[in-house]
Amino acid sequence: MFQNKFLFLFLTITSFAFSQEKKVDTIFVYEEIIIHDTIFIEKPVIKIDKAIFTSEDNKKDKLELTQNGKKIQIPIDTLVLITNKRNIKKEEKQTWFFGGKLHLGLSSNSLFKKMDASNAIGFGLGIWTRKELFNSNFSVGIGVDALYWASPFSFDALQKDSDLNGYYFTNNKPKLFQSIENKHFQFQIPIQFYYKINKFMPSIGGFFSASNYKSYFLGSSKELPSTLNETQTFKAEALQIGYLAEVQYSLSRHLSVAVHFSSGKANNLVFTNKQDKTESFKTKNDFSEKRFVLQLVYSL
Repeated sequence: MFQNKFLFLFLTITSFAFSQEKKVDTIFVYEEIIIHDTIFIEKPVIKIDKAIFTSEDNKKDKLELTQNGKKIQIPIDTLVLITNKRNIKKEEKQTWFFGGKLHLGLSSNSLFKKMDASNAIGFGLGIWTRKELFNSNFSVGIGVDALYWASPFSFDALQKDSDLNGYYFTNNKPKLFQSIENKHFQFQIPIQFYYKINKFMPSIGGFFSASNYKSYFLGSSKELPSTLNETQTFKAEALQIGYLAEVQYSLSRHLSVAVHFSSGKANNLVFTNKQDKTESFKTKNDFSEKRFVLQLVYSL
């Protein structure tokens, strides 16, 4: 009995002693580190062959890019170009212009008006060049025109009187005026000063022209006795200097129509025998000529 109590007490004390033993554990501490960084990825720049900025009235500005033959148009509001290059290739503005003209008009000559001639109808061709000055709408131009004036009028001195009637002498040989024709060729060199206003381009200037008429005189056939028994053909030349005014209206980039007025004056007529160039004389018949012409103008 005593032995059982002693054994129970021994087990209790032993259990209590072991239950008070300090227990050591290992603690692991984990630290989470998050690093934020910026990574730059370098890509090759796309090569643009050509870039054209266009700005037109009443239209949105746009940038046209050309790459490998393909064109892309991008509408833009603002374009800013920042560069330190001095050799930027810029598209030069056209300042020289070239082209041609077609003429159709009427001519009034004071000399032929005295002979009761009607106005002559003319047509012709011309070429021209024009140069803009001071990077503005002001320009100056020059051209060459060739016109043919057709008229059924032919004056006969045997039937009517005129300022040309009478005898003329060349190399001491008399010539009796018979007739002159109004139809003739005319070559003209105009010099004009232009100012462009939207689609209109008025101009003023001056011109120099040369006209060739056909005339007939009675002369000697060199047979004896000497008489006026032969009709001889003479070329009558008139040189004119005058002024002009013109208004062009642009139909398209290459085509325009124009209204042209010019007035010139000749101080004399020079007659030359077509068969004998040594027979030549000058008259003091001054006259004026006015021309009203419609033009179709082509620009390259």
